[in-house]
Order: sequence, then C-alpha cells, then structure tokens
Amino acid sequence: MLTSESYVELVNRGYSRSQQDGSRPYPVACYEVFLLSQAQQRAKNKEAALFRQLADIFDWDLPRRKRNAYLRKLQNGHTLVLTDLSKTILWTSQNFLAMTGYAHTEALGRTPKMLQGPDTDVHTLQQVRDSLDRADSVEADLLNYRKNGEPYICRVHIDPLYNNQNELTHFLAVESEVAA
Repeated sequence: MLTSESYVELVNRGYSRSQQDGSRPYPVACYEVFLLSQAQQRAKNKEAALFRQLADIFDWDLPRRKRNAYLRKLQNGHTLVLTDLSKTILWTSQNFLAMTGYAHTEALGRTPKMLQGPDTDVHTLQQVRDSLDRADSVEADLLNYRKNGEPYICRVHIDPLYNNQNELTHFLAVESEVAA
C-alpha cells in the first residue's frame, strides 16, 4: 500500500532524477494538475460566495431558482458583469479577464462601451439600450473588442435586478464568447 509518506518519497526521488535529464516525472505532473484544479475550484467557490453577498447587500429579489441559475453560469465559465442603472460597471466575474483581456479593476467605474469598436453594430446596441430603458431583459450578439484590439462575438443576456421593495437597482449581464 502506498502511504502519503512513501508517495512523497517516490515523488522526491523521481523529481531529483528528472532535474538531471530535464524531464518531469509523471506523479509530480499529476499532482500539480490536481493542485491547480483544486485552486480553480476554490476560486470559483469564493466568487459564488461573493455573488451571494452582493445579492444580500443589495437586497435583490432573486428567487432561489434564478440565483442558482446565475451561480451555475459562473461555475460553467460564463462572464458576469454587474452595472448600476447608469450602466457603470460595479463588479465582474473572474472570467472577464479571460474573455476581454481587461482585469476587473480596469473595468470598474467604466461602462461596457469600453468593449465596443468601429464594427460594433449600432442598431443592435440601440435595441439593447431601448430594452434596458424599459427595464426588459434582452439578449444579443455583439461584436466586441478585447484589450489588445482583437474582435470577438459576445452573446450577452442582460436582466434587470430589483430589490425587495420592487425598485430597479442594477443590471446583470451573463456573457459568453460565440465561436465564429
């Protein structure tokens, strides 16, 4: 039976040998992948906890089913962007960086307009604005631009969020990149 101590000894023996010839032993690589996946899961759990805190702080009237749907979207790699009523970005999920190239700190205080460029369809943007002005949910595919200028198609679904006093307080966008 392989105990944790004998595993560590085996890994260390293999690791010291691998440093001589430049290769990496299989157990070390597997363990590193395991640690990475654990770290990623912890980060997703922290982000889900933060989203729950935001819902509590802003007193959103979110049925459990809807809240769980947003949490599943987070777990499945979608990007969430929270804005106030003037469409100023207040929070983004960690996937925002992977999709746009912008760190969430670079997006805070700005509007999603920062992602639009010369070939973004103005008619689609106007339809989105009109829907949000009516406090309606809206879904659209937009041509956005990453920080490095590279265009990508973003499928965005935006919901108005109300507090428990039935006041519109925020908009929440669930975004994903569409393969061209």
